[in-house]
Amino acid sequence: MPQSLLSLTCPDEAATVSLGAALARALLQHSLPGALFTLRGDLGAGKTTLVRAVLRGLKVTGRIKSPSYALVEPYAIDRKSLKLKGTLQTSAYHIDLYRFSSPDEWDDAGLREILDGQSLCLVEWPEHAPALLPRADVELAFQPAAEGRTIVLQSGSALGAALLQHLASAQAGA
Repeated sequence: MPQSLLSLTCPDEAATVSLGAALARALLQHSLPGALFTLRGDLGAGKTTLVRAVLRGLKVTGRIKSPSYALVEPYAIDRKSLKLKGTLQTSAYHIDLYRFSSPDEWDDAGLREILDGQSLCLVEWPEHAPALLPRADVELAFQPAAEGRTIVLQSGSALGAALLQHLASAQAGA
């Protein structure tokens, strides 16, 4: 399986938002496939900021809430279909496992069905349920840096490698 690694420095919130928008463009370039992104980092590292930027880049409107207490926040993403001459909807889920404490919560929240590979899933704090999560297409690790943060992206699938290649190409052209 192709695997790639990309390390980016985000000196401020605007750079993190820009990275999220670039990830959204990469997803759209690949027809918005079902994909699993995991985000690791300390509290306040920028994980939710990045997720919001990805969702905004995918044209999610309205309030994008942190799922810290709800565990899961669902979103509908409209996709134009020339083939069907209309609009299709794809689901995206922002999942926050920070308060996850029991495998029973996994089934109660419907995570088994949500993480079926058909939807975009952005999971914060994946280390709180390592045995239950499937392998991520892209793992993002947020690390403090002298200026802002460094975000290390690692692919875990062919799709993840393609998304990182698209992102790296866009970064090189910027």
